[in-house]
Amino acid sequence: MIASLCILILACIYIYFFPFIPKRKKHYTYALLLGCPAHDDGTMSSSQIKRCNLAIKAYQQNLYDTLIISGSNVKNEFIEAKVMHAYIQNKMDIPTILETNARNTFENFKFSKDIIQKQDVLILTSQTHAKRACAIARQFFSDYGCMWFKDLKPKHITREIVSRILYIKIEFLKKIGRY
Repeated sequence: MIASLCILILACIYIYFFPFIPKRKKHYTYALLLGCPAHDDGTMSSSQIKRCNLAIKAYQQNLYDTLIISGSNVKNEFIEAKVMHAYIQNKMDIPTILETNARNTFENFKFSKDIIQKQDVLILTSQTHAKRACAIARQFFSDYGCMWFKDLKPKHITREIVSRILYIKIEFLKKIGRY
């Protein structure tokens, strides 16, 4: 009985902090491609390549007008947005704006908000990251959707579980005025 109650409480907390991802519209003014680090030698990580290919696919499907690529040099000297931009432009000419200051998912949205303002936005990321990205997006945008590529690597899932726990902690501390 107590275990069931604890599970129910945890499920309610999770749903509160990570609501359902909104249904995707047919077209957005902007797409926001969330960055991830390149390897230490500057070559692209598999996640970067998959995110970039997702941005190209979404543009080919006419899902957005302008792509914002967000990400700084978090793990090494290579700026995520610039590395990803070079890859995309080598494959296809897409109208692009680079946001090169964000060091995490929250900052991806915070700094891109100045560009997007009140326009609609399609978030482009991985499957494991999509739920938390949308939870953060709702703090900045009223009209957003999400598109992701399948990503079930155990190390990515583990990292995302830890990130979601930290997100809940920070959001809880904000609500009680201690962050």
